[in-house]
Amino acid sequence: MEQMNVDESLKIEVDYTQEVLPKSARNLQPLVWKDNDLYNCLLGPDRNQGIFGSGETPLLAIVDWDTQLTSRLAQPKQNDEVIQYVKDVYKADNTEVW
Repeated sequence: MEQMNVDESLKIEVDYTQEVLPKSARNLQPLVWKDNDLYNCLLGPDRNQGIFGSGETPLLAIVDWDTQLTSRLAQPKQNDEVIQYVKDVYKADNTEVW
């Protein structure tokens, strides 16, 4: 799976070991960056194909992203490369995906 890249100066460093983060974010470590007044969180090649969330803080962006991930897992589309990647990561970690 291709991961979108943003300018290094926009990226937000996230400590993915924090217990306050959703388990999905700790496992998948999506990209977080600041865009004007909002923080964005993405796993995938772009906002349309990937799993995308946003919020007023990095944590709120990650929580929104987790909500979008849960929704997408509940109704996966055929040949969804991002969801297949998520399933592969969880399978490799020997962890249930919801």
